[in-house]
Amino acid sequence: MDDLLTQVLLWLLIGYIAWYVLKEFIPQQVYTLLGFLMLAALLVMAFIRPEQNIVSQAWSILSLPFRPLGFALLLLISVFPFRDMKTGTFIRDKTFWAILILLLSSSPATAYWFHQDAEQKVTALTNSAPAVNGPRPIVLLGQNTTRPRIAPRPGIELTEEGDRLRYAARLYREQPGSSIIVAAARRPEIDAPKERLEEANDIRTLLATFGVPPEGTRLAKGSRTIHDSAQAVNKILKEQFPGTSEIVLVSSALDMHRAVSTFTQELEGFGNGAGIKVIPRATNFLTIQGEEDAKRRFQLPRDLIPSERAMYLTSLAIQEKLVSIYYFLRGWLSPIV
Repeated sequence: MDDLLTQVLLWLLIGYIAWYVLKEFIPQQVYTLLGFLMLAALLVMAFIRPEQNIVSQAWSILSLPFRPLGFALLLLISVFPFRDMKTGTFIRDKTFWAILILLLSSSPATAYWFHQDAEQKVTALTNSAPAVNGPRPIVLLGQNTTRPRIAPRPGIELTEEGDRLRYAARLYREQPGSSIIVAAARRPEIDAPKERLEEANDIRTLLATFGVPPEGTRLAKGSRTIHDSAQAVNKILKEQFPGTSEIVLVSSALDMHRAVSTFTQELEGFGNGAGIKVIPRATNFLTIQGEEDAKRRFQLPRDLIPSERAMYLTSLAIQEKLVSIYYFLRGWLSPIV
């Protein structure tokens, strides 16, 4: 991350020097002509060689003012009092902070940094966990991983978090004799028959297509949050797996740390009082962790151009931090390595 920050600062410095030199020695009319020629060249290239990377990057810049986020930024910039830049009073201007927050939160580099920080912790947590030898209950946090089979959808569909289902099914196949406990709740946003409201039913159906027979799954219904899931799974473990000492927990990398801590706290007095060891198995990684010969390349200008997708990812990461604080205040988290 330090290398990434250094690269950004160096590019900003180079950009400022280039801007200053061009401003001082080149007339404004030349800028207008050069801008027109560059735009015309890009349009021609877009028709002749649309597969070129420079075309897609140029389009991401040129289309920005026509997207809601870019248009909102332009409106804010248009009312920003630039005359206050000399006096320094712009720091007290709310417009300045609105522009800064939008630019930072919608930058792909910011979104990547937030998720990298969370996923590094999860990677370290997973590496320190014991290996899974033999059948274990596999707890799948399945809330919001599917969309129901309601027209015009031809069948049950996976959401962006749906990789959890495939990963849980893979773990099940690797450990014959295991059982998958599906933690999910009703869909409150849909007006449909009761059986379609239960997301756990749809997850069981999809798991069957991934090689998990219906008798290999247990449903922990009413599990809307991670805390609800921990309570519901605790009940199932006491009734159907009273002698277990370990469970495998499958969830997205972003919320895995909170999930492990919550389940460890809830299952602390299980059985003879020794509690249950929670073995994390995360998926839905956005970054690259622990690979010596593979890393994500920082791309300019793409990683600095505001995008709605980056803002969404940044919002998810910030929301996870806020929810973790709430769980801590409620006493639902157990200290974990």
